[in-house]
Amino acid sequence: MISLVKPNTKYKVFVIAYKNAEQRIKNIITQHSVLNIHDKDIFLRQTNYPGFGRSFDLNDRISIYLGWFKDKIMEKLDEGYTLNIVEIHKSYGNRVEQVLKSLDFIYDDDILVIDMQEV
Repeated sequence: MISLVKPNTKYKVFVIAYKNAEQRIKNIITQHSVLNIHDKDIFLRQTNYPGFGRSFDLNDRISIYLGWFKDKIMEKLDEGYTLNIVEIHKSYGNRVEQVLKSLDFIYDDDILVIDMQEV
């Protein structure tokens, strides 16, 4: 099997925006989430972005991700979406990425993959 992950890639990071999603779909989106963003005012005031404790440097990574995606996050918050930053370790392969992209395709404007970066 051919891997589509760059040799030095450790994580793939996605920004997923959703609205009008049923709970089972939210559970899929948030399974690998490191940050949930649902309120623009809280997002703008927040200075410490706590992760879920997967590793000691997760907070640093979240800050970097927010720097990459802040403008797109703000735009989608204005449109009424909830957003999740999803971090997928390379050991998961492309399975989770394919699920997220298929949700984007199936649910049209209710679930969007806003951006993806390899780290």
